[in-house]
Amino acid sequence: MTRINTNISSLIAQKTLARNNDQLQEALTRLSTGIRINVGKDDPAGLIASEVLRSDIISVQKAIVNSERANQLIGTADSALGQVSSLLNDIRGLVSEAANVGALSDEQIAANQLQIDSSLEAIDRIAQVTQFQGKRLLDGTLDFLTSGVDLNTVQDLQIDQATFGTQTTIGVTLDIVQQATRGQLNFAFGAIGSAAVLQIGGARGTEAFNFAANSTIENIATAINLVSDATGVVAEVEQAATAGAITVSSFGTNNDILITADEAGADAGNVRVKYSAGDSTATTVTY
Repeated sequence: MTRINTNISSLIAQKTLARNNDQLQEALTRLSTGIRINVGKDDPAGLIASEVLRSDIISVQKAIVNSERANQLIGTADSALGQVSSLLNDIRGLVSEAANVGALSDEQIAANQLQIDSSLEAIDRIAQVTQFQGKRLLDGTLDFLTSGVDLNTVQDLQIDQATFGTQTTIGVTLDIVQQATRGQLNFAFGAIGSAAVLQIGGARGTEAFNFAANSTIENIATAINLVSDATGVVAEVEQAATAGAITVSSFGTNNDILITADEAGADAGNVRVKYSAGDSTATTVTY
């Protein structure tokens, strides 16, 4: 006869003890890490939310560090510029003092000049030694060159910089989103009844032209094309168009063409401006 020995009370006690051990281990883990959710089973939805928040927190912390470094860089440059400003003020005072030749002797003026030279050398030295993490700030290596910008819009400039590191060149990937189009202005002059001044402005600069009475459109086009390198504007006579038609064009994007004249043509309404947009539409304004 087979006998089965079972102790129900012992099994219940073992199960309760195991559960208490698990809870104790979980509590100790939370106490040691300071985090309520340590594994996915603690709170699956909460774990996902906490990881997203943790990633955002790390990004914010790095942004704060970057801002602090930028503040340190600006502080270093500002301190150096403060010294340069002080030296320039000293130089200005010495120059004003040296202008009083009636009250100063030649030796005193020479001493002022020597001090001015020393101040200029100090300014050059400050520009050479002002660094932040090995990067010189005031020696001109961080300069940017812009051209064709109106002085009134300098505050609106946006400068983007690519970091080359130790490389002399860097690969750039471009996505062409729209085919380049040619912008043009069409002007129709019936005749120049009297001497006139024509001003042509393009992406590279502006030039003024003086034309005598009865100047032909061929003369106008030739004069404009002679300085195309300086203005970025090209003129072409339209032989098949109405008599007196000339096309002025400029290639590139965001290139404006400015044409002004101090004398209208001989016939009323014969100065016509036609702007051709990239979508094949045109706007005509008649003067």
